[in-house]
Amino acid sequence: MRFVKKGTIRLSWPAVHNRYGHGRPLTSIEHHLYREIAEAYGLGEHAAPQTDRLALQGGSGLASAGGIAHLDGTGGQSVFFDREPCEYAPELFARISAREQPDYLVCCYESYPLTDKINAALSMQKALQLNSALTFSIADAGPLGSIMAVDWAEAVRRCVWVACLEQAADPQEPEFASSYIRADAIAAFQLSPHAGELRVAAYGIAQRDALPSGGLSVSELAEDACELMDDTLRMCGIDAAETTILTQAVAPGYVDRLRGRYEHVLCEPDYRNLATAAPYYGLASFRASGATRFALLHMAEPARGVGCILVQRVPSARLQG
Repeated sequence: MRFVKKGTIRLSWPAVHNRYGHGRPLTSIEHHLYREIAEAYGLGEHAAPQTDRLALQGGSGLASAGGIAHLDGTGGQSVFFDREPCEYAPELFARISAREQPDYLVCCYESYPLTDKINAALSMQKALQLNSALTFSIADAGPLGSIMAVDWAEAVRRCVWVACLEQAADPQEPEFASSYIRADAIAAFQLSPHAGELRVAAYGIAQRDALPSGGLSVSELAEDACELMDDTLRMCGIDAAETTILTQAVAPGYVDRLRGRYEHVLCEPDYRNLATAAPYYGLASFRASGATRFALLHMAEPARGVGCILVQRVPSARLQG
């Protein structure tokens, strides 16, 4: 599947939670079942991608201390929030300016949230008191889920609140999609035909009909990503020099390939795998920079392909200086 579409919907600046703590309890019945299934099916034996497909991060991998997972070589950073990511939704949506009453609440995630709540999406709906909003989740699409949310908002022409969240299940969680360990993450934003500091100029997805065993290699993934981003910029008549590429830590060497092609590439530096939420953490950082007129949110996963969302600052909301 491959498409690139022009957009018209407005996007708010995302609100993100990035305070990692001492580790939330992993004691629910869902976590116990997860560990039993992982042990029974030997998932840990197949967690690492093939070395000729995706090179693993240097060092000995994970070290665990005091119930907190750390990434070797990145300063011993925690991958857990103090609470479940969905519990931060009310305070994040409260930070969005020009909020409208949403008709839809959409929850996008790659890793299924292991929670003793009814589920993450309905839990957020209740906490946000959105009794009349239609609520649903977009899952099993990897980091491309939020592009589907944008496509939905363009189709229905209504206000949509979106939460992209990831909930780490276990310090030793197998990770097939990235060389970096999964971390808690949540980014909240609004899509609306009327209100928002950014305009979605275009968006697209590129997926190969047949993927190699183990997914695309770093070079193949970067090749597909650059081709899609070039097509998106060309459709809108935008120079890459006017655009900041907001990407995610997919694998060692991947971001370097993008930086060899584009002048402005921004990737969060701590190498946590934030999956669905990663580009929106980058967009929150881009807000303060004011470096370029356009930002291109870039999503990539070896097993699912690549996607992008091109956004432009609305003139009245553009930063000065």
